[in-house]
Amino acid sequence: MGKRPTLHRAELEVMKIIWGKGEATVRDVWEVLYRRRGLAYTSVASIMRKLEEKGFLAHRVVGRSYVYRPLVGEEEVSKGMLRDLLDRLFEGSVEKLLMALAEVEDISEEELDQLKRRIAEARRRGGS
Repeated sequence: MGKRPTLHRAELEVMKIIWGKGEATVRDVWEVLYRRRGLAYTSVASIMRKLEEKGFLAHRVVGRSYVYRPLVGEEEVSKGMLRDLLDRLFEGSVEKLLMALAEVEDISEEELDQLKRRIAEARRRGGS
């Protein structure tokens, strides 16, 4: 499958809700987003239609409702968005990304140890 478009903030919020529930109606998602941000029902419906057009969601009809399910997993979306960020902001350089992250975020010893393990694993796989 080709490269998917990236998700905007509200689209990502909707996807996270649906990933958490497994499947959801517009009303299910709206109830969460209305409490969080006061988002209108019609806005949520529009976002979900757009996500379906982009290939992130599919729906089935149950009674008078559309029940949406994700077509793309959370990990796939996360990796795609990270790759896009890496390309656009850091010219594809993982080193530049990590250096910028180290400058703006305190990294715990545990996180550093995990990072060392991941680097060692990547070296064993040949850098891929």
